Amino acid sequence: MGKKTKTVLSPWILFTTGTLLLSAGWLMKSFPLLIFVGLAPFFAIVDQGKEGDRFWNLSELILAGLAISFFAAHLFEIKFIVVVISQSIAFTLAFVGYSFAYQNLGSRLGKFTIIIFWLGIEYILLKMPFRNQIIFLADAVQFQPTWQNWTAHTGYLGGSLWILIPNLFLYLGVWKEEKINWVWVGLTVICIAGPITFSLLTEGSLVTRLDMLNLYDGETKLLSKEYLEHGELIPRTAAWISGLVILLSMVKNKIKK
Repeated sequence: MGKKTKTVLSPWILFTTGTLLLSAGWLMKSFPLLIFVGLAPFFAIVDQGKEGDRFWNLSELILAGLAISFFAAHLFEIKFIVVVISQSIAFTLAFVGYSFAYQNLGSRLGKFTIIIFWLGIEYILLKMPFRNQIIFLADAVQFQPTWQNWTAHTGYLGGSLWILIPNLFLYLGVWKEEKINWVWVGLTVICIAGPITFSLLTEGSLVTRLDMLNLYDGETKLLSKEYLEHGELIPRTAAWISGLVILLSMVKNKIKK
């Protein structure tokens, strides 16, 4: 009996699914649960082109999906179109960077690399003068402060990491293999509900978007000592790791030639 081959969904189906889920997550500001699953189809799009040049065409779908969803986050106000396009290009580089690194470093490079690149890009944008206009992934849950009493320990963009991990787990559970892997699906639910439950049951302090922007604008008077000491440690570390991965990939690519 022949080996069963994996059913590959059309990139357009993945694009449509991801764009609708991600856009709905941004629009449902009071209950943004869909933001935790909207990026998963874009992880699946990467699989269809990471071995060759086809990904450069598929990356246009990722760019379009991110642009539409970020436009939705701005409630489709046309005055934000330049910012939307600019940051969509920036975050598409997380997927492009992974594809480039994968082609040079091989299968040892897991999809978690996309998360590292994404967080590194968020940190770079945070350091830019126009940081006030940027929408960070953590902004999707800013209207649910009771879900995030732990951000005093992680920084505001710890919320971005929180959103990215369930998206990766859902991709591993639903789109990576032929059959649904319920272990990964279960971990997706745990990763969404766990931090919310912990936050609701414990006392803690919240780092807001304004706190983060004040820190990087030099306005530190009202910030906690713990946040002043560490700042946005998670994306800052991710930025350094991203740079090392890209540098190693460039060296490998040069050696191949």
